[in-house]
Amino acid sequence: QVPFSLVGALHGVHLFGAAAGAELREAATPTAHLAWAGYGNSITLIVLSPSPGPALARILDSAFGAMVRAPPS
Repeated sequence: QVPFSLVGALHGVHLFGAAAGAELREAATPTAHLAWAGYGNSITLIVLSPSPGPALARILDSAFGAMVRAPPS
């Protein structure tokens, strides 16, 4: 488990870096790995996983694809 405050702090680092022109794509804690992906200028998705790997980027892309391609209900 990752405390919400830690996720919030890491996201703050991500946003601060983005404002300075740097890009934080992944971070690791002793118990979890986090990955960020930005889509357009307004959507940022975050995924948490117990293990690292390239699958995190695919999960983010798949989640974004499902959000964008889902038919309206």
